[in-house]
Amino acid sequence: MNMLRTASLALLLLTACASLPGRDSDIDALLTASGLDAQLAWLQQPLQPDSDSGVLSLLPDEWVSVVNGTVADIVKADVIRSSLRDEIRRNLSARELAEVQKFYESPTGRQVAALESGRLDARLDETRDGDTATLDALADATGVSKAVSQLAENALGDAVDIALKNGCFGLDKTPLASLLGGVMKKAQLRALRAAVNERIRVRYAALSPDDQSRYLAFARSRAGNRFFASRTGVMTGAAQQAGTALGAQLTPQISKICNEK
Repeated sequence: MNMLRTASLALLLLTACASLPGRDSDIDALLTASGLDAQLAWLQQPLQPDSDSGVLSLLPDEWVSVVNGTVADIVKADVIRSSLRDEIRRNLSARELAEVQKFYESPTGRQVAALESGRLDARLDETRDGDTATLDALADATGVSKAVSQLAENALGDAVDIALKNGCFGLDKTPLASLLGGVMKKAQLRALRAAVNERIRVRYAALSPDDQSRYLAFARSRAGNRFFASRTGVMTGAAQQAGTALGAQLTPQISKICNEK
């Protein structure tokens, strides 16, 4: 009986500790250390206006700016942060939260956060040689590019559809224009997704082989896996909601620009 009471008391204490006000402070510190603010800023600007190939090259910078501005209005950083805080509180124990925070406070973790969030620019000619399998495994385990590529595809797809509907740049008179809105567009969206993923792979290649291994080990740990599952789920959910609302908000803005040309 005493053992049962002791076990029950321990369970109550653990539950109480998990809901203490200080836990939210720990989660906020973790989100800051992991570079969330910069990642959200990247999510709010999914299209890169310096693209010189593919469907995106058909859209002037003015259009790209409108698309990114509309996305930024829809993607509410404070809402995503709040949702992610709730998700982490639900899915990670106090010990797991401490393990994730310990990683991001380590030299490897700080380097990773800077690279993932774009605070540290990893140029292709400055990167170290990286094992492709390891880099792909990192991109898959962390899911950092999934939300951005998803939102970029939605934004580009809607922009091209609006261009075709309004006959912008004479696209409606272009031979095989229907293919541009169908098969070719799908191919370009796949290329866009690949480009986003490649940017992430290049950033990870800037890590030393030892840092890559440490990061992958963390990502595959119980705490790391739960953290990344929470982060990816919340951010891709936000991207999906934004993508659903994007077309209706973009149509009047881009149509106006198109008709003024």
